[in-house]
This record gives sequence, C-alpha cells and structure tokens, in this order.
Amino acid sequence: MLALCAAAGAVFLVAFAVSVSQFPYQPGFDDAEHVAAALVWRDELRLDASGPFVRVPLWQMLLGTLFHLARPLVVIPALQIACVLASLAAYGVFVRHAQRTTPIPLPALATPLLAFVLAPQTLLYARHPVNELWIGALCAWVLALGVTRPRGAWLASGLAVGAAAMTKLSMGLLVLPALVFAWRGDTEQRRRRLAGVALGAALVTGPCIALHEVQRGELPLDTTSAYTLGEYMPDAWMRLGDHAERQRAGMQSFRRQLAEDPLGFTGAAFERLVRWLRRPASADFALFVRGFPKRSVGLWEHTVLWSLLVLAVVGTTRSSAPIWTFVLALPVLCSVPLHVPFVPKILPIFPCLLLAPLGLARLLDRFR
Repeated sequence: MLALCAAAGAVFLVAFAVSVSQFPYQPGFDDAEHVAAALVWRDELRLDASGPFVRVPLWQMLLGTLFHLARPLVVIPALQIACVLASLAAYGVFVRHAQRTTPIPLPALATPLLAFVLAPQTLLYARHPVNELWIGALCAWVLALGVTRPRGAWLASGLAVGAAAMTKLSMGLLVLPALVFAWRGDTEQRRRRLAGVALGAALVTGPCIALHEVQRGELPLDTTSAYTLGEYMPDAWMRLGDHAERQRAGMQSFRRQLAEDPLGFTGAAFERLVRWLRRPASADFALFVRGFPKRSVGLWEHTVLWSLLVLAVVGTTRSSAPIWTFVLALPVLCSVPLHVPFVPKILPIFPCLLLAPLGLARLLDRFR
C-alpha cells in the first residue's frame, strides 16, 4: 500500500509538472488577496483586514508563516502538493484497514488513485492559493480517523474540524461526520469521543478567535459568505466601506430577499443547485487563463467526479456512512448563495477517493 501511494504521488508530481508547462501561471480566484494578507502576517504578525473579502485567519497565518522559508510562488505549490500527499496518506490508512475484512484487488486500489491525482482540479488548484486542497485533506482524514479509530483519533478529528472552520467558516460543516462518528458506541465511549472532538476543535479555534478579537476587536468574519448571499455585484460590494459594513450589508440583503419571497428564493436555490451539479468548477480558469480548453477539461473533471461518486456510493459501509452528511450537505450549502461558489466542488473527491476502491472491488466481484 505504501508503494502504491508513493507511485501515485510520483504520477501526480509528473502530471503537475506537465500542467505547469502547458498552462503558465496566471493569477486568478482571490490569489492577490490571499498572498497580500499572508505577507502582512509574515512581516508584521498582524491579521490583514484591508482586502474586500476578509477571511477567517488560519489560511493567511499558515501561508505567511511559510513565506519565511521561500517566495510565495515556491511555497504555494509546495503546500498544495503536501495537501495532496497527505490525502494519499489518508487513503493508505483507510484502505489498509478495509483490507482486513474485504479483499481489494490491485486494479480497484490503483484506479481511484490515478483518477484523483490526475483530476484537473487537483492539478490546477495546486498552483493557486485556494484552500480547497487543504480542506479536502482534512476531510479525508476525518473519514479515515472515524473508521479506523487509532489512539487519539477523536482529538485529531477535532483538530481537523477546527482547522477547516478557521480556514473557511462554512467548512465547519465538517463537524457533522466527526460528531456522527464519535456518537457511536456506549454512553461512556460517546462522552470520551465527543470530548476529544470538542477539545481538538477548541485547541484550534480558541487561539484563532482570541487573536482575531485582540487584533481586530471582533469575532472572525467571512465576508465572502456575506457577499455570495447578498445581491451586490463586485464593484458595489467593494464601495461599501470596511469589512464590517460589507458583512452587515450582505447579510441584510440576504434576509430581505428571503423574507420577501421565501418560496421564490427556495425555488431559485434549487435551480442553482442543479447548475452547481452540472457546471464544471474548472470552467472558472477560462476567466484568467488565455486559451484554456474549458470544454475538454470540464468533461475530464466531471468524468472523474461522477465516477468516483458512483463507486463511493457502492463502496459505502455502515462504518463509513457518516461522511455523507458532509458530502450531501456541501452542494446544498453552495447553492443557497446568489453568487454560487464553484471552487468547493472538488471537496467530494476526497472522501470518495477513500470509498471508491471498495465500490470498485464489489463491482468487479459481481461481474466476475
């Protein structure tokens, strides 16, 4: 298993190098804002609040700390590659545990690995300071820890949940599978497990919230969420003033629309859900990469995503089922905002990577 994961990592590195040569780096997404905030942390140990989209602090702190070691264009892909390799490690831990009760042939082990490391989002996101690969790795480890349950699993699971929430508040959603995994067992086991998850989450969120309160005089805000929920277009949003005013205006706009026509808002949210499922997230690269082949890459992306999803459904067991609380809630969470975020569409790939080998093994056994 170690050799297989190492081989997959090598394939990813080669494919990543090829993608770099084919698509020269162009700033996109919120690259400039992520890097600017991280540089402020590196130089002044201060959380930057000057950007139009102020985020919770962990990601800029992590990037800024690593910027002491090398330039951003070196640190960012190095960190993203580390996130992919960490996901492969979670895959190895999970599948090794599953093999104790279910024989999994080599083709079933290797195929999901290759699909994951060659997925266009995996390769393309690794060049930008978006935090989805980081959150995806945390998600993979919550699943691996919840099923394998090594010593310290619940504390580590809580740390992952806290790290996800302090990277992007909405990704505190990862607490759902963590809590369901911890809930299993008798009353005494449940108490210990839930206490471990709570302690782990508090060890991350407590210092981040305290630092935010000291430096900014308020609790962490993710004004990106307020922007996507509100009806403001980017120019109007940026003219609103400071981040607190943008947060207030965005949430006020959202509440007004919901109160005026709740049924209409719900129907529009369902239409956005369908669009979220149909539209390839990689299409966003066409906005800032000249000549980006969005049709072919989009087809490739959806082939990987939906294939892994189908295999993951087939490979789900009672012990791994709680992860679907996150996978199913994610598209609903992303379809509520008026400005639908597509970047998080990569996140289901990470738990599906772990579950897919069991599904493929079952299919191969059935048709043998």
